[in-house]
Amino acid sequence: MNKKFFGFSTVLLLLLFLVNTAQAQYYCFFVSNKSGQVFNELKIRPTGTGQAFSADLLPSNTIDSGKYFWVKTGNDEHEVYDVQITKLDGTPLLFTWEDTAGNIHKSKPFISVNVKDLHTLLISTSDGSLSFGVYNDDEFGYGNPCE
Repeated sequence: MNKKFFGFSTVLLLLLFLVNTAQAQYYCFFVSNKSGQVFNELKIRPTGTGQAFSADLLPSNTIDSGKYFWVKTGNDEHEVYDVQITKLDGTPLLFTWEDTAGNIHKSKPFISVNVKDLHTLLISTSDGSLSFGVYNDDEFGYGNPCE
């Protein structure tokens, strides 16, 4: 009886591990800098987790306006991430945005985006204020962000 119970428990634990592992994955997306600012750092964190922002994900020390680069999320089950971008002086870019629930976030040092289907996050200026656009297709001809 103990051998059957042990065997059943082992199979059950293995199945649970495989299901949890299959749900965790990473996402890749491009960030296009059309802001007129030089990006010094870009950090991400899963939204609503209370985690600290990641290490700097920029591929080089800075990203000039007019350039783009790709970002890869952590290998986890999250689809919505906060994105924080800092300028050369170390201060974060400030955004005002409305979330999917209709809540207005004013002068936040990050934006929250669903990265599951995200292809390009465009950071730009509009009427002198920072804005962002979310593109789920290859609008700018950058290619596949995960390659």
